[in-house]
Amino acid sequence: MRFEAAEGAVVPLSTPSAADPAITGAKAAHLARAAEEELPVLPGFVLVPATRTRSALTGDEALRGAWRTLAGEDGREPLVVRSSSLHEDTENSSMSGRFDSVPDVRGWDDFVAAVRTVLSCARRVRPLRPASQDLPDDGMAVLVQPMLTSAVGGVMFGADPIEGRTDRILVNVLRGDPDHLVDGSTRGARSRSRRLPSDAPPGGGRPVPDGATRQLFESGEGP
Repeated sequence: MRFEAAEGAVVPLSTPSAADPAITGAKAAHLARAAEEELPVLPGFVLVPATRTRSALTGDEALRGAWRTLAGEDGREPLVVRSSSLHEDTENSSMSGRFDSVPDVRGWDDFVAAVRTVLSCARRVRPLRPASQDLPDDGMAVLVQPMLTSAVGGVMFGADPIEGRTDRILVNVLRGDPDHLVDGSTRGARSRSRRLPSDAPPGGGRPVPDGATRQLFESGEGP
């Protein structure tokens, strides 16, 4: 199966241009900046329209090469294919759960289908944005990284979005994959501020050990 957007550009997260949200979207740019600060970030690449950058490899073979680097020559290593829009994960708009992510993607054909799914969701979400921000395909890029099986998953905000405080970090976690946490169907265990959490998750016990929680807060206090 040939990918229709073969004219797209492949931007590895490890390259300087990946940190520019105008090129890779906000989500991927944040990850690239975190990697620059030597925070633990999985490797990956971002598929963007070729018109956004002149320094990245383009075309079908470039995309297949980047895919093989993560999925292996046989394509059996699982990947997660995610949205990276200009309008999500920003100071003014999180768009949490609005765009699609496709987990556990294996093989080239499934990868191509996942990319199509992510790109098409931009058109579906378009009416949620002011007309003044109307950009082609919502400024969407496609972020690709290895898929991990999570013992604990969650979301960490560098500022508390509930109380509007920038002097607090908010961590919301649960056991297993964070899918239901992100889509809002599960609350998880929530901790506000830079202190260790006091909330207990359903079933008793903290999902994240104190030492790991402390590392999360310390990483959130970085630049």
